[in-house]
Amino acid sequence: MDTFVETVLIPKYTKGVKRRPNPEYEQLRHKSQRRRQRGNVEEAEALRKQTQSLPSVDTNDPEYRRLKYVRYADDFLLGFIGPKSEAEEIKQELRKFLQEELKLELSEAKTLITHAKSETARFLGYEVVTLQDDQKRYKFQNGKNRRNINGRIGLQVPRDILKAKCHRYKKGLKAIHRVEMEHESDFTIISTYQLEFRGIANYYRLAHNMHTLGELKWVMEISLTKTLAHKFKMSVPKVYEKYGTALTVQNKKYKGLQVTIPRQDKKPLVATWGGVSLSWDIQATLEEQPPKVYHGGHSELVQRLLAGYCELCGSTDEVEVHHVRAMKDLHTYPGRKKPEWVKRMIALKRKTMPLCRTCHDDVHAGRPPTRQIIKLTEVQALQEAKTTILESRMR
Repeated sequence: MDTFVETVLIPKYTKGVKRRPNPEYEQLRHKSQRRRQRGNVEEAEALRKQTQSLPSVDTNDPEYRRLKYVRYADDFLLGFIGPKSEAEEIKQELRKFLQEELKLELSEAKTLITHAKSETARFLGYEVVTLQDDQKRYKFQNGKNRRNINGRIGLQVPRDILKAKCHRYKKGLKAIHRVEMEHESDFTIISTYQLEFRGIANYYRLAHNMHTLGELKWVMEISLTKTLAHKFKMSVPKVYEKYGTALTVQNKKYKGLQVTIPRQDKKPLVATWGGVSLSWDIQATLEEQPPKVYHGGHSELVQRLLAGYCELCGSTDEVEVHHVRAMKDLHTYPGRKKPEWVKRMIALKRKTMPLCRTCHDDVHAGRPPTRQIIKLTEVQALQEAKTTILESRMR
């Protein structure tokens, strides 16, 4: 298909070096110059402003055609300068090629013809439009001051996608806490929200309306603070008082949230919320991997291992890690009560759990626990105690 478009369609629907000048624009421009030369500045300025509402070239020049093509996996986009009738011809030629050569059907629902000036084309989660702003001007090196964005391609964040992203953190019209994160640590909660927002912001870095993601950031921050407030049974202002901090990223200052876990003889683990720029960067390179939001490179599992206790009985003897292949395996207990270790892994939404040797053997043997099981709140208390001990050692 790439070869067909590049060797057949593009040469067929590309002609002309540049569009011819717009006669009406040229006539008004010359009138304005003559009035200015005669000293009638006011009339000349009025004519000049009138020209700004007209294109300087003939947008319907029959001797000028351009066809551009871009494809990513099975999604492709064609940009065409020309009449709609020729755009229909291109679509039919593509359909014929796909049917006869590749034995594929062109989706009518997804293969649309849109006018980029009045409508938007959707491609890879972006809306593709042509920009139009007669007031936006640029002074070139030759000293001429001209309109510089009219007719250029612009990428923008679709409004429906922004609403869908916000809806994940809302119930009705209000941002709410996330119940599924109730049993996570504050470190995991903050880093999870940060990674989710950073991923979205980095993906839409090429959008000229990227600033609209500020709405998503506001909704996510309310959800984040409510989640922390729900977990620790405190008010949202208390959350800001406890975790609030000033962040400096690339010499820019931001207000955010931060949690630090000190470690003996090692750099502390740090998770932050905030510090993500919403500035448009058309030259941005999309990152395949999100940057880490903390130093040290340890996952939450490593943090749980560093705590050094069994999450069933609280023992600190010979702590090992129990694994399951998939979360769905935890739900295969029809007709009988789920063991406590299964309930906890489902509640935590984790496929791993640190266990002492005794509890680990009991789990694999399928027998009742030999040691007394402690409550989940006691496990959290052990984690907080471990953190307190580390902080005291660091001091």
